[in-house]
Amino acid sequence: MRGAEARLPRGFKASPISWGDLVERRIRKAQEEGLFDDLPGRGRPLPVDEHPFVKPGWQLAHRVLKNAGFTLDWIELDRSIRAELLRCRELLDDQLTSAGEALISSDSKLQVEAQLNHRHQWTIATFTERAEQLNERIELFNLKVPLTTLQKQKIQVTDEINRFRASWRKMTELDTPGSAS
Repeated sequence: MRGAEARLPRGFKASPISWGDLVERRIRKAQEEGLFDDLPGRGRPLPVDEHPFVKPGWQLAHRVLKNAGFTLDWIELDRSIRAELLRCRELLDDQLTSAGEALISSDSKLQVEAQLNHRHQWTIATFTERAEQLNERIELFNLKVPLTTLQKQKIQVTDEINRFRASWRKMTELDTPGSAS
């Protein structure tokens, strides 16, 4: 005798309908007892894994790649552009902060001015190089992105540097040791 039929009274055979009824009854009973009330996602629609820019025949392949951590090239490029843009802006902010700290903590005006001049030139050169490379990646992104509304504006390098220079000048004029307060 097989497992399920061994528990039935003699002469009875298990049928798929009776098993289906049993499962339905157990599910209904569990619902009545509230066993399904605390499930995560209750009351929300099931997630749809379809991507609007993937042909229907490729949805499964897309889902498998997505679950493995891969994504569309333009989405990955967007992420890396946003991260690099943040790093470029942090470079400028960090250098302003660092220069301000150097001004406050230094006793030698000539020494700090030489260091700050070097740091100022290095920051502008480094930012310019990174921003120009980033602009090339933004151009590539704009060619790959499927909708023109998702395209990105290139970094206005001159404008960013002018803002940095203005902030730098303002900070060094206010915080230089021996300056009038």
